[in-house]
Amino acid sequence: MAMDSATIRHKNFQKLFTDFIAQHPDLPQRGMLKLFAERLDMSDRYLSHIKCNRKNIGSNIARAIEERLKLPHGWMDREHDTLNMMPVDEKEKLFVETALSLFRAQPNEAREMMIELLRQRLQAPKPSSRLRQRNVD
Repeated sequence: MAMDSATIRHKNFQKLFTDFIAQHPDLPQRGMLKLFAERLDMSDRYLSHIKCNRKNIGSNIARAIEERLKLPHGWMDREHDTLNMMPVDEKEKLFVETALSLFRAQPNEAREMMIELLRQRLQAPKPSSRLRQRNVD
């Protein structure tokens, strides 16, 4: 069953906040919401209301969060946990972390190019088994 946009945004906010905490293991848990609010250039009181689900995240706030965290436009509006994204080993984990860091560091135009290149590669016809055998011989 599909979630409504308010639920999706709230769930994504919780994920972003949890990730923020995980990225700062050396800091005490107390005060993390205030630091996250500073990172987002928003009121910690307002974020507290969002965190406790007393306020919904409107479109303007969703776009501001995406912009300040360098997320793609519309990221807050999509479900992100529908696939199992757990890396299978350390090399895959390193690849995912490196690719994500590179992606997030790029402007939107470069991000779109990266996505398009990946799509093209995934859609490229695979060589026939006969051709692969010739290359192996």
